[in-house]
Amino acid sequence: MSSPSLDGEQAGHELVDHTSEVTLRLWAPTFPALVAEATRAFADLVPSDRRSADEEPAWRELSVEARDRAAGLVGWLNEIIYLCEVEQWLPVDADVTESDSGRLRVRARGVRLEMPFVLVKAATLHNATVREGGRGVEGEVTLDV
Repeated sequence: MSSPSLDGEQAGHELVDHTSEVTLRLWAPTFPALVAEATRAFADLVPSDRRSADEEPAWRELSVEARDRAAGLVGWLNEIIYLCEVEQWLPVDADVTESDSGRLRVRARGVRLEMPFVLVKAATLHNATVREGGRGVEGEVTLDV
């Protein structure tokens, strides 16, 4: 699946199913655009009938501490998992306002969920990668389901 990023370049993702896990492969022109694409990819996992139709998407400021870009991406996905399960709030898009080696600051737009979303248990660091590639910045994260 492809979608335009903020700067007009193409970003995308695909889900690769496996027993008890899903691998999320992402690509975008920049690392901030990759984080935004990961947000949209995760939102694609949540059935639309779980989303509240009553309200406009709201913005939140969030941050994740990490040792590198791969850990930051995994940490961001785990933050989304927490928000879906505990706060019943699903980020559907994101704007990364800072992404240095130790911190990821994200302004996320999201919607309320009618019930917690618990299909995904966690994003894992196992084989998590973020690297420069043929499609810009490419990432891969395994989600435990």
